[in-house]
Amino acid sequence: MEKRSLKHFTPFALKVIVVHTLTYFFFGLIMSNIFNYDELFRMEIIGDFMRPVASTGVVGIFLQPIRGILFAVALWPIRSLILEKRYGWLIVWNILVMIGILSTPAAAPCSVEGVIYSKLPLWYHLIGLPEILLQTLVFSLILVRWDRRSFQGAKSPGQNLKGRNRDASLFARIMKPVSLACFAYIGYAVGAILFVFISGAEVDMEAAGGDVKTQLMFVVAFAVNVPAIHLVSRPWQAGRIRPARIFLLFWVIDSAVPFLYQLLVFGGSSLPVTLALGFLPALIIAVGIRLVYGR
Repeated sequence: MEKRSLKHFTPFALKVIVVHTLTYFFFGLIMSNIFNYDELFRMEIIGDFMRPVASTGVVGIFLQPIRGILFAVALWPIRSLILEKRYGWLIVWNILVMIGILSTPAAAPCSVEGVIYSKLPLWYHLIGLPEILLQTLVFSLILVRWDRRSFQGAKSPGQNLKGRNRDASLFARIMKPVSLACFAYIGYAVGAILFVFISGAEVDMEAAGGDVKTQLMFVVAFAVNVPAIHLVSRPWQAGRIRPARIFLLFWVIDSAVPFLYQLLVFGGSSLPVTLALGFLPALIIAVGIRLVYGR
């Protein structure tokens, strides 16, 4: 059992601070430009809740090491458990997403309580998910991989890590397709923005984002992608399907879902638009299956 002294905690905390601050800055910079946070935070209702980007940008970055220390304190008691599991990063990400994002005690944006009790529109809750899901996912991956090297070096050479051969664990089987479906969800958002930019169409982001029926379309696509990814992973690992076929399969799925949804809910749809909308999610899933499941 590892001694939990200040001597051991300090390097762990420094890793958490560095990884959190860098990922926070990177994804904050990218997503703030993609979704135009500066204009977004000035909208009605949102402006009453959020401070302007210009007034908090620099201060926010410099305060992230404090958040890093708090994360380190929270993760320290279960550090050994996380590092002894092959998919320890999934444990960290699961905790951050389920407790830190979706199930916060307060009515925070992107949380269940926030959707129920706050006056913030549903589109605002959903538009914040790509940044925080990606940032926490990358944070979990980098931190666990980096810290595991130190952890393994401190253990005796003859001691094997527990859980290394538990690929078939229920948790891993569930979280792998869920994580890939999250990336695909982000692909839909980015793809829609790129389509609007390339086509030059004028879209009222506040009106479009506030349409619950439109937002539910992507939720349905997410729900379809999770079991589909799980089913395709088996023939992939057995070597019975190629990446190109996976891409084509999910291009059909991720185009058919919004096409049929729009047809049933709105009474009409456009095949070229839905084909363009499904391209990026399908590409993300095809590449992700190869990276996550290996072969």
